[in-house]
Amino acid sequence: MRVLLLGSFAIRDDADRPVELGGARLRALVARLALEPGREISADTLTDAIWEDDAPSANALQALVSRVRRAIGSERLTRGAAGYRLALDPGDIDVLRFERLAETGRRTADLAVLREAETLWRGTAFADLLDLRFARAEAIRLERLRSETTRERLALETAAGTDVLTELEPLAAAHPLDERWQTLHMRALYATGRPAEALDVFERARERLADELGADPSAELAELHLRILRHSTAPAARPERRRTNLKAQLTSLVGREDDLEALAGAVAASRLVTVTGPGGAGKTRLAIEAASRMSDLAPQGVWLVELAAVVDDADVAPAVLRAIGARESGLLEPSAHDAASRLEEYFADQDALLVLDNCERRIRAAADLAARLLGSCPGLRVLATSREALAIGGERLYPIPPLPISDDRPEESPAVRLFCERAAAVRPDFALDAVNTAAVVEICRRLDGLPLALELAAARMRALDAAQIAARLDDRFALLAGSDRTAPERHRTLEGVLAWSWDLLSDAERTLAMRMAVYPGGIGLDRVEDLDALAGLVEKSLIERHGERYRMLETIRFYAAVQLHRSGRAETERDAKARYCLDVAERSDDEIRSATQLEAMARLDAEHDNLLSLLSAAVTNGDKETGLRMVAALFWYWHLRGFRTQLQHWFPAVLDLPGEVPASLRPAVLLMTGMAQTVNDDLEAGARSISEGIALGRKAGAAMRGRSLLAIAPAFLSDPNVASDPETAEGWELGIILLTAAAVGEGSTGAAGIAQVERAEAEFAKLGERFGLASTLRMRAEYWARHGDHDAAEDALAQAARLFDELGTAADAAETYAELALTTALGGAVEQAWEPLRLGLERADADRDPHTTAYVWWCRAQVLLCAGDVEAGLRELAAAEHVFDGTANDSRVQVWGAALRAVVALADGDAALAKRRLDALTDAHVEGAASPNLAVAARVGAAIALADGDAARAAALLGAAAGLLGTEDRRGYDKALRTSERTRAALGDKVFEAEYARGAELGRDDAIALLRR
Repeated sequence: MRVLLLGSFAIRDDADRPVELGGARLRALVARLALEPGREISADTLTDAIWEDDAPSANALQALVSRVRRAIGSERLTRGAAGYRLALDPGDIDVLRFERLAETGRRTADLAVLREAETLWRGTAFADLLDLRFARAEAIRLERLRSETTRERLALETAAGTDVLTELEPLAAAHPLDERWQTLHMRALYATGRPAEALDVFERARERLADELGADPSAELAELHLRILRHSTAPAARPERRRTNLKAQLTSLVGREDDLEALAGAVAASRLVTVTGPGGAGKTRLAIEAASRMSDLAPQGVWLVELAAVVDDADVAPAVLRAIGARESGLLEPSAHDAASRLEEYFADQDALLVLDNCERRIRAAADLAARLLGSCPGLRVLATSREALAIGGERLYPIPPLPISDDRPEESPAVRLFCERAAAVRPDFALDAVNTAAVVEICRRLDGLPLALELAAARMRALDAAQIAARLDDRFALLAGSDRTAPERHRTLEGVLAWSWDLLSDAERTLAMRMAVYPGGIGLDRVEDLDALAGLVEKSLIERHGERYRMLETIRFYAAVQLHRSGRAETERDAKARYCLDVAERSDDEIRSATQLEAMARLDAEHDNLLSLLSAAVTNGDKETGLRMVAALFWYWHLRGFRTQLQHWFPAVLDLPGEVPASLRPAVLLMTGMAQTVNDDLEAGARSISEGIALGRKAGAAMRGRSLLAIAPAFLSDPNVASDPETAEGWELGIILLTAAAVGEGSTGAAGIAQVERAEAEFAKLGERFGLASTLRMRAEYWARHGDHDAAEDALAQAARLFDELGTAADAAETYAELALTTALGGAVEQAWEPLRLGLERADADRDPHTTAYVWWCRAQVLLCAGDVEAGLRELAAAEHVFDGTANDSRVQVWGAALRAVVALADGDAALAKRRLDALTDAHVEGAASPNLAVAARVGAAIALADGDAARAAALLGAAAGLLGTEDRRGYDKALRTSERTRAALGDKVFEAEYARGAELGRDDAIALLRR
């Protein structure tokens, strides 16, 4: 049954049929009870709400209750010691569901959740009860919350690039003195390219504030106004939102109020706190609830890392990376960092909180990682849960006690309250009374106040009463009395309730539970043959639903695994799991390069813990073939997700197992070996292995496993063309070969180069493969920008950025948005450049790779120069260059930096300074730069030569620049200098053409000599 109050009063039964409730006072009674479902509301409180100042007759309230019971059922409205309670879950009341969704959406900045919250409204809250004081007060409070929710949702949509002005403008007009609405209105106008109107909004708001309140605009509103005036940055960002992967909990936390406060104090006082206790004590739930309330302590992120499914110590740091959504390295890029180093980079300057759950599973690796991160990231805090201490310096332990049971007032004890709340969830007519109190207290005592044990017992209230449960527990514990008496008492208590719960399962439920025991990452419905058994396990609290998947708590999974071993079916289930995981990995490896790419990625994400557990089992059992098949199938997925550590760990682990490599896997092994050798700077050995692997793979044909490696491996060679075969390749393999060949030397804009890109684009478009298509679009955008077609370049980059967003590769998306901003600014539309730049910075901040962030800064510096903010532009240029020192991009960044500084000096009329800046380039940087980058230096060198009076050399350098680039450079970075026009005017057409042609014919070395002369 549902009670609807966000509009006219309504009740819907379990079949979603309307329940008629005639009188206004009957509706008022249900409405007041519905505001606190499950809680006993005193008769005086209900009387005051319904009759207010009119004194009713003595039996008036009881008469209303009787009429309501006839309409909704007596089990829904129960009598307590001093009042009445409505036996419904909070989720069945639209007001409470709205409040929960609104809070979750605002806390996590989840647009979908906020939209869902707003859809619950059907009109004015309590619309037909507004003559009552309690209803009016609630309606006012809820309307305020609704307004805040709408404003938050519109702010998120504005930040995502959605035009919300049609909806926003009347709301902003209705709140003329609310600066939050006016600030959002200004941002939305500016984001849609209407800065003048945004400034008008500020002026009107300023005048109203002064006239009606005698106040000045807030600091945020004034700063946004100043930023728009200056055009020197994107609109003022909304207050930074705390990023988190914590999910809203479906049930309340009972009896831990004091622990929550104490644990929060412990985390505030110590950067490492470990919640310790036995299985089933509620460590995870307490830690999650406490962490969700620590926004002030960790404003830049609260991240839950579940280690229960981690099967190898080497996967602890990668598991943290997966939880926070960060990559280890870029696609096809070698990285000098392991996963732990990447985490150090990510959290280096963050005030964040990591919740490491179930550390006892990987205690040493978890302790080592925590110690390393805490030592290098001063703003990071770690809240761990474990059955034992991490035992590292600075650790503060928080032993979690059982829920207490009071001798004086047992009905108020936390343990009893938990049991009763969970029991009422499965049996709505249940309430603690004189008849059942003794049995409930006995259950809680026998279960030592362990929350998991209490919840499992309460789940049985659907079929049994409290006295029957207490009696059956007595029987089970009697059987256990002769078991291991040396085990801790609470351990034997939990074992007892698990054994009792297990005994009550049907055969089908036990079979499914034992099957789930071999899947540490949980299962989807495709692994469930009996949906009734699944529903039964959920109802009995033995498994939990997480989205579309079902998982066991680790304590329960361990017990089920023991039962599986005793049943003699363990090997059968493990073999079935191996077949399933191999099928998922190999089938998804094919689909990940097709139009179903996102679905395949999502499938691999969901099954990743299970796939890693199969790899671990393969290593443990010496199953070399299974291990190599898994690594080959997961290779491209790991690269797309940036999980480089997985490949580094698992490939050598399975390769070192005894036994021969199967013939179908030999090409893949050679190719992966060669790529690893290349990444480790053994270029000669890498080239040999890759060449041998390609030859063997072509000979093997369709029998080769991991065939996609034939296309990927050449990208690791200095000249990929020597190992590729575009004549026989097709589909994705052909697209990657063409893309890699076209990217050599940062891309050719000649006819052959762009033809390769176009052929690759056609292949990827035909397949619907996002990574390849986005990569070709970036290259085509560079081609169009070099030829001066900035509109086409902008369209291509916008499409590429969207595709990278869909794929979830934040680093690639960040770089593409930054390139879109720069292309837009160079095309003359500086005001429109700030929004893609903001999106690029947002993606870079999510990825938190310093090189990605520096690349976005580098593009932003050039946008600032285009906007005329030279001081800020040069400052950010220097900051970006520093990050790239000694990297593969060092030469490119240094050449561009020197050229841009020289352009600034020439614009100021200081040719001597421009020459010194360009001449400051080292020989190493010049030699290491790709030809398209040297073309920039040559063009700027031409402008310096012209300023020095050497027009002939200027014309030759312009020709050399065109020769290096493959076309006349029309990107626009030196447009204001008008070098070509002025040089032609100084020499005349004939001489200019001759000198230009002379420069264009120079080879790279001669062009460098002319530039450095």
